[in-house]
Amino acid sequence: MAKENKKDQLQNLPDGAREFINKIIKKMRYRRKVGEDVKAELAAHFEDELKDLPDGREKDEKARQIICEFGDVKLLAVLLRRAKKRCRPLWRTLVARGFQTIGVLILCFIFYCVYISLGQPNINIDYLQELTNVTRPAANENQNAAPLYQMAFDLYKEPPKVELKEEPAFIDDNKLFRAIGNKQWIDELNAEELAALKTWISSNTEAIELFKQATEKPYCWWERQKDGELILDVLLPELNKTKNFSRLLSWRAALNANSGDIEKAFDDLLACYRAGRHFQGPRFLVEQLVGRAIQAQSIGTAFIILQHRQIEGPLLKDFQTSLEKLMAEQNYIPDYTAERFWASDFIQRCYTDNGSGSGHLIPGQLSTLTQEDVGILIDFENPVLNYGQYLGLSLVTVDRDKIKQMFEKYYDNAQQWAHKTPWQLHQEDIDFEMGIYDWPRLKQIRYWPVMVFMPAAGKVNQIAYRSKLQAEALMTITGLFRYRQDKGQYPEDLDELLRSGYIKKLPLDCFSNKPLVYKKTEDDFILYSFGPDCTDNGGKPGYDNKGRYTMWSDEDADAIFWPEPEPKVIAAPENSP
Repeated sequence: MAKENKKDQLQNLPDGAREFINKIIKKMRYRRKVGEDVKAELAAHFEDELKDLPDGREKDEKARQIICEFGDVKLLAVLLRRAKKRCRPLWRTLVARGFQTIGVLILCFIFYCVYISLGQPNINIDYLQELTNVTRPAANENQNAAPLYQMAFDLYKEPPKVELKEEPAFIDDNKLFRAIGNKQWIDELNAEELAALKTWISSNTEAIELFKQATEKPYCWWERQKDGELILDVLLPELNKTKNFSRLLSWRAALNANSGDIEKAFDDLLACYRAGRHFQGPRFLVEQLVGRAIQAQSIGTAFIILQHRQIEGPLLKDFQTSLEKLMAEQNYIPDYTAERFWASDFIQRCYTDNGSGSGHLIPGQLSTLTQEDVGILIDFENPVLNYGQYLGLSLVTVDRDKIKQMFEKYYDNAQQWAHKTPWQLHQEDIDFEMGIYDWPRLKQIRYWPVMVFMPAAGKVNQIAYRSKLQAEALMTITGLFRYRQDKGQYPEDLDELLRSGYIKKLPLDCFSNKPLVYKKTEDDFILYSFGPDCTDNGGKPGYDNKGRYTMWSDEDADAIFWPEPEPKVIAAPENSP
């Protein structure tokens, strides 16, 4: 009813007055309710001034006079709007200011998102080439083993297929090494496996000889290729191929040893050990670890041969001397140069370079990383959602300088840790994550590149020193065998073995900072390391959940080098049939 009265009052005014009031309300650009109130107030003012005048020309003239007195419509509208704002309640003012602030912030946020999305990286260093340069210590291509390795890879024949009686459901092939993977000696193979093994080895005779020639070369470098933009995407096809050849050489050595040709067996094992050296130095950690694994397989096969065959002293001495020479020429310290290159390449490709402290993560560049590269990413089918998570990471991640400093700090520490034995690190109680996992969750997210790509420096360090320790243990055991052949019994301690010249130095246990534990028994001996727990458990072996002996067990156990412990009998569950 009030609105109808206001409308009626406006209709009773002259045309000029109605038009004038409507213009004022329009120019005010304010809430409708306030506009209606102002319209009613203006209409009432005109009616009061015109109520005593008769309709007609005199009333119109008076209305025009009032309009002239009001002045400019636009100015009047502004003044009225300001007056109404000053008169509104405090809570309404606060709400209005709050929404205005939120609107400004949203607008700024949108502009910032656009700003970081439009960022471009400054890629000025080819780190893949830098990596090639540091792994290529000689300009003479004749010293490079890679071409010979490639020729061997090209000639390699896959192992024949055999029937697997206990093949896991997820394995879709039945290659020979799956059938014999957990077997150590020739006598453990059935007739089909033995025939397939001999066929596999004989079909690769020419490839093996090329491979062994390659291991004689002093250096090995490859012309690297990438399957993406980052150095992280570099292709390393030689890793699996070299591991296949290490299996070939190890099993051929076992076959030769089983048939009595110990000299050829040791020659194959030494070639396998030399191949592992080509993966050391300034390379990716995965390459260095594969090199350790290849050498560990060679040393492990030598242990197995010593367990199953009586070997004459001269052959043992030649093998021991050759292995000592190889070890003296090898650096067992892990190298983090390639990992530094990767971190630097990631930073230059995924961050802007706008001066000190202002470089930010570029969401579009994160698309160069796969879900496997960054475990925190989710692979959405919708590209908008994918970009949304890239944008979210870019908004919270610290800037270029801070992430670079954190990477450098970690790799500096990792390289320092690499020069310390596991025992020394254990004594110092080193935190290989540098306390990152104790940070508040938000800070962890802001430094997610370091958390995601931080290598397991503690495990890498342990594997490197274990590799050296196994080889030193093997040389000690060969010295002990030679001593017994010459003296008729084992020495009372390792100091006697050293004094007699059967070893050049005492085998230092990297897990105790003392020589390996040697105990002479009635007709044999035991040789062991304290193992990863850095505690002497009295020669207690460790086992996996299937009862198989595990040299480097995480439980409270020692690493037994000699003799190999018998498998542990696992009691069947009470309810099993």
